[in-house]
Amino acid sequence: MRPAPARPKDEAPSKGLRVFGSLLAPTTVLTALLFYFGTRHATFFCQWFGVHYSVLGLSAPDYLIRSSDGMFVPLTVLAAAGLAALWGYRFLHSALTPRTWRALTRRAVPVLVSLGLVLLVLGLVGLAVPTLLYPVPGLPGVCVALGVILFPAAEHLHATRSGRRVAGVVPVIQWTFTFVLASIGLFWAVTDYSAAVGEARGYEYETKLGSMPKTVVFSAKDLGVRGPGVTTTVCTAPDTAFKFRYDGLVMVLQSSSQSVLLPKGWNRRDGVAVVLPRTGDTRLEFEPADAQRDRSC
Repeated sequence: MRPAPARPKDEAPSKGLRVFGSLLAPTTVLTALLFYFGTRHATFFCQWFGVHYSVLGLSAPDYLIRSSDGMFVPLTVLAAAGLAALWGYRFLHSALTPRTWRALTRRAVPVLVSLGLVLLVLGLVGLAVPTLLYPVPGLPGVCVALGVILFPAAEHLHATRSGRRVAGVVPVIQWTFTFVLASIGLFWAVTDYSAAVGEARGYEYETKLGSMPKTVVFSAKDLGVRGPGVTTTVCTAPDTAFKFRYDGLVMVLQSSSQSVLLPKGWNRRDGVAVVLPRTGDTRLEFEPADAQRDRSC
């Protein structure tokens, strides 16, 4: 009887990665994550103006588009850091002599383990005391993800140096737990970062209200829109369908059924946002910020 062929040394991690890929493959999982991150972005963006996002009736595409604003930087940094670590590892492994490489890995293993412990503790502190690391959005989650990944990296270097590898189901289980914990950390980080970006976009809009395009509202009835810089003009033409005109407003968000408008002089201390339903009794016109048109109807 022929002996069973020996399994390649890296078969267990490769098998684990294939399993993880099959779990992430469904488009519905990725879409759900993007939808969630977009919801966090919209929540804190609208909250900056004192508006609850749920009253706007934003659609799924609206949330998916907003999610890109909160995921672009984290994904770019993650991909760049991963490639840099991989290229650095391969370069050193090929450039150094075997003796120097073994000496380097011998010193690197305890450093990676210690750094992983420090990052995990820092991430857990951020979980227990969220306000402690609040100034750096996403830092606790990143610390957890990196801390978890450093342990199997240290084990890989140790196994490479000693020539001993653990076979069987243990590596698959280890990679599974590592993947789960690292995914939770990254999910946590992107969630915090998306919320911070949404809030930052709200502040950015507030600082640029004076230079943003003007929104002119025409209405068949008096809407009672008031605010700093807002002027109301009554249209006296007998055949006009819109009797009232409101100038001095800026649109910051629009959904399929609602429009969020702010006076040009709006501020967070005492400002009020206007949520205007889209109906046949109103009409919106837009002008460049430096346009000089008369206010007659």
